[in-house]
Amino acid sequence: MGAVTLILGIIILLLILGVVPVVLGILVTPWIHRENADSVTFNYIVGIMIMLCLMQLFSVPMTLAKVHFSKLVFWYNVVLAVLVVCALCLRHKALKKSILGAVERIRSAGKIWIFAIAAIYIPIVILNFYTPFIYGDDKTYLTMVNDMISSDTLYLVDTITGEMLTWVSAKYALSSYWTFLAYLAKMTGIHPLILCKTILCYFIIPMYYAVQMLLVSWLFRNDKRKMAVYLLFVNLVSVFGGFSNYTITYRLLTWIWQSKAFLALIVMPFLFYFANLIFEKKTKVPEYILLAVTIVAACSTTLTGAGLAVAMVAALALLYAIKRKRFGILIGTGIACSPALFLLVVYLKYDIIVSAVNRFLF
Repeated sequence: MGAVTLILGIIILLLILGVVPVVLGILVTPWIHRENADSVTFNYIVGIMIMLCLMQLFSVPMTLAKVHFSKLVFWYNVVLAVLVVCALCLRHKALKKSILGAVERIRSAGKIWIFAIAAIYIPIVILNFYTPFIYGDDKTYLTMVNDMISSDTLYLVDTITGEMLTWVSAKYALSSYWTFLAYLAKMTGIHPLILCKTILCYFIIPMYYAVQMLLVSWLFRNDKRKMAVYLLFVNLVSVFGGFSNYTITYRLLTWIWQSKAFLALIVMPFLFYFANLIFEKKTKVPEYILLAVTIVAACSTTLTGAGLAVAMVAALALLYAIKRKRFGILIGTGIACSPALFLLVVYLKYDIIVSAVNRFLF
């Protein structure tokens, strides 16, 4: 890969994972009347959830129908483009206000931003010099992503033999994170190995700290001193906590590009934060919709995410329903969780459903 191609790919990746999420988020967040909901950080993470949700909605039916990967990329781009244009046309004032607010907060914070950036990015640079080989996962998932691009199919190539398959495992057919990574590699022209193990960490690790920033702002009610202490503690734990592959801190600086890492580090913490944020006061319909979008985003990473998301949100809803004596929360939460529950039912009856789809389409 030439240097010019790589630089161009990184610029495209900056647009897809840096700019587009903020614009997508601003399309939704004006309806979320909560503290910090107008911030760039909140808009950005919401935009990421929307992108993952959209990929799940495209990938699952297209995988079952054995549609070409290039068609998925085309239609996904069309929908993204339409949403971005709508956001720029309808929400340009809110977008400008959000960006100006972020710039003002950076100015008022002073030199502490230098230390914050250093604390986040120095471990990333170190990670680039030590990208460990993790038994079979590297071979399986990176090969799978590469095969999608080279064969123009969705999970229909055996990662060991390279032979074409006629049956897609439910583990891959019903989640779309690897499709999303293949999409990023296709759009940028960067090889999946380089993308996942060298470049994505510069996006996902700051994303993790952005989610932690939102969580701590809710937890300590924007008390800057307590927030600073908490984030410093999180950073220290992240750097020195990689003693076991069962800790999220290990995954943060080793397996950051993998689906379970993204679920544990980004999606589940944001879902926990957002569920608490909306349940503590009267919850409105747009907030339940965004809750559903985030739950679908959890489903996109792994089927484990579907079960964990439903269990966590249901438990929080029950606690708040009892605390506030507002049991209507349970109805809205049940509706928001229904896509994940439906996916779990499909998983349980996967063989029957796939056989029926094959008879109908093929």
